[in-house]
Amino acid sequence: MEYYTLSRYAYLKYYVLILYYRLAEYPPVVRAWAIFATIALLVIVFIMIHNLVKAFSSAADARQVQKAHEKYYQPMKQVALTTRAMDNAEIIQLLGLPKNFKMKEKQNRRLFPVLQELYMEVHDSMSRINWQRLLQVLKMPAYFEAQVRSSSMRKRVLAFKNVSAIDANLKEATASRYLYSKNRKLQNCARIHTAQFGTSYPFKALEEDPNLVFTEELMVKYHNVLVYRKQNGLTIPNLIRWVNRVPVNEELRLFAINEIRIFQHREDCEELLGLLQNSRDEKVSCAIIKALGEMDYVPAEKEFLRRYLTASFNERQTLAEALGDINSGSPEVLQFLVDDFKQTSDYLTRMKVLRVIHDYGKRGKDAFDALRLQARPEYSIYFEHIDCNLIDSRRYA
Repeated sequence: MEYYTLSRYAYLKYYVLILYYRLAEYPPVVRAWAIFATIALLVIVFIMIHNLVKAFSSAADARQVQKAHEKYYQPMKQVALTTRAMDNAEIIQLLGLPKNFKMKEKQNRRLFPVLQELYMEVHDSMSRINWQRLLQVLKMPAYFEAQVRSSSMRKRVLAFKNVSAIDANLKEATASRYLYSKNRKLQNCARIHTAQFGTSYPFKALEEDPNLVFTEELMVKYHNVLVYRKQNGLTIPNLIRWVNRVPVNEELRLFAINEIRIFQHREDCEELLGLLQNSRDEKVSCAIIKALGEMDYVPAEKEFLRRYLTASFNERQTLAEALGDINSGSPEVLQFLVDDFKQTSDYLTRMKVLRVIHDYGKRGKDAFDALRLQARPEYSIYFEHIDCNLIDSRRYA
């Protein structure tokens, strides 16, 4: 007697054929629904198994992160807060790492949350030299560079964000290859990284891109970049040059004007005033007016008064606030504001002007009291709002 050994695929084929011939006895609609229900059940089972595997993997990673936190957090904190410069060998000894150790990708991924938490706690008081050497010892720059070179777009974008989150750094050549990427998200991440850490023309791509889309989100990110560079002794761009040139994107010019105001670059006030005299764009004019006002540039008062009567209501309100910010005590300016309060037909402008008069020194307070006595009854609400200590009248102005 001969014996045959069936393969496992033969058993599978046997059961599939049984199922097929059983279903063949039923109408087509029943067969279709049976096939659909079987496929749906298999998909549901696959999703459940996938989620369970993912949950177990996440729990295992969380345990490993907790172990890394318990083992390395305090030694790393000691390194970051040490004022004298430490060498790599000393850091390795303090962390208890073996000599010539090789950090694997999984270890880097588990150390990142620990480093991020530590950076958030001590970034204001830490030694940046020791922090960078600590990252080098833990092979974090090499890990981020491998992630940036990954074929996954998500990994690239996430790597750039993680680098910024712990003040790490990549080689300029690594980031520069993505400065003109077709993917807008990756392109912006690479440009922000280059602007934050770069040393040779870090803002070149920002200045030369004719298709620049400079959103409000990017304005906030680039402002944080400029703050970072100033705090760490890195050069910041000549912002007035961005204002003087005619960019394709007008938001870049507005950003530069606002940064001049925030960083109080008073040496640029004269050029800003010249640009204001020739400006016909309301957004640019309002930005320049606000900047000159907050930098207390007294020579701008004459130009403000000259523009006032021909300006739009929005620009008038900005001019009034700027005159209040300068607050030179000029009787001419005060009288001009009093006259405008009496003549203006816009309630919002009237409210702002009255607030400026009230805060314009002792003479302004006297003029405010005189206006209260002369004003019509319907204007009394303006004076009550400004006089009330429980109400911040600037919210209504």
